[in-house]
Amino acid sequence: MTIEQANQYFAALPEGFAPAEELRAALPAAAQQVAYVGVAGTAGKTAAAALTAAVLRAAGFVTGLYRAGCEPLEQRVRINGEPVADALLCAAAETLSRAKPLPRAAAELAAAAACFGAAGCRLAVVELPDAGLAEALSHMPVCVVTSIGPDGVSRSVERSAALAAGVMREGAICVTAPEQPKAALSELIVAAGREDCELVVPDPDDITFLEAEKFTSRVDYGGYTVPLAFLGRHAAGSAAIAVETALALCKKGLDIPDEAILEGLAAVENRSSIRVLSQRPLIILDACRTPQQAMALLRVLNMAKVRHLSAVIGLTEEEGAEAFFTALETGLTPDEQKKDKQSMPGMSDSPFDKVFLVTPQGIDDALTERLLEKARYHFDAERCTSLDEAIGLARANSRRGLLICGSEAIALEAEQKLAAR
Repeated sequence: MTIEQANQYFAALPEGFAPAEELRAALPAAAQQVAYVGVAGTAGKTAAAALTAAVLRAAGFVTGLYRAGCEPLEQRVRINGEPVADALLCAAAETLSRAKPLPRAAAELAAAAACFGAAGCRLAVVELPDAGLAEALSHMPVCVVTSIGPDGVSRSVERSAALAAGVMREGAICVTAPEQPKAALSELIVAAGREDCELVVPDPDDITFLEAEKFTSRVDYGGYTVPLAFLGRHAAGSAAIAVETALALCKKGLDIPDEAILEGLAAVENRSSIRVLSQRPLIILDACRTPQQAMALLRVLNMAKVRHLSAVIGLTEEEGAEAFFTALETGLTPDEQKKDKQSMPGMSDSPFDKVFLVTPQGIDDALTERLLEKARYHFDAERCTSLDEAIGLARANSRRGLLICGSEAIALEAEQKLAAR
């Protein structure tokens, strides 16, 4: 099997959920010898996972990293920071193809775990789109639940927290995000008690933002001071999670010196969060798609006093879109906006002069037409026929620069197009 055939195999698998026992049965013995750090939650999983893996690499461990996303799987499965060897991934895909098909998320995790075992990884950090899959991983001394909030689907915060708590297991240490909503934290505390799992909650008062240039970040968390490639308080919370995860692994017997924690946090390239490609003109990419992520983005823009941007938005689903546009305009959820009578749709002091909606590849244009109607309640918005057209119009209509957001796919495609100009 070639790498192209492997990618085709995974792309053809159905979406959905798999029982943990089916995933466990698909894992070779070597994969079960790896110690895993499972990362679940609504937002911040990719950043927290990348930071934690970098710390482990800096401490000298052969470390695997798997993250969910839309890039080819060979880019999202990494061994010691490098893309997995094609031969390892092809062998894993070949083995999976001869067995009962798994849903795509479970199959990708199974392939990643097989690669980690074959590469001799002692530790692997895995981002879990379905926290229930953690049950299939036999050795997970530490797990993570990142920020819980509106996820773009019709779930309550309590339900989202309860689902994310599926990553917990008896005797483990679970590190969660600082400043969790009270309802989410209550669910996590109950779940930790039920599973006899120690819960670690970073103290937000220990996070200090130090002086740095605009659109750069320098953060101190409990004495660990580093420059971060990630922007905003939400991202600083991911760094706090990584620090506490490293300390939890130390409690479990691993030797992770403070120097490795500092080196790892400073070394990570930002591929998932708010990225500034240039300052003049200002060009920002963000894969944000949930209301919670939109609120984090707006906080960063407001803190930097940015105004008169154009935005190119490429959402891939309609559910949760109204909440996304509300959060991107006002920094509030729809429920919070109803309580704040001064914050009517389309009346906020928004950073955006104009919004251009574009249809991501593989998405029906009719969806973008429906999204346009929702967007017009909040912004001066129009629909474009292509990403090239949207970028061109955004640049022509902007006094300051442009933002491109709505999905990882649209951010990655825009980065390629901008690099070619």
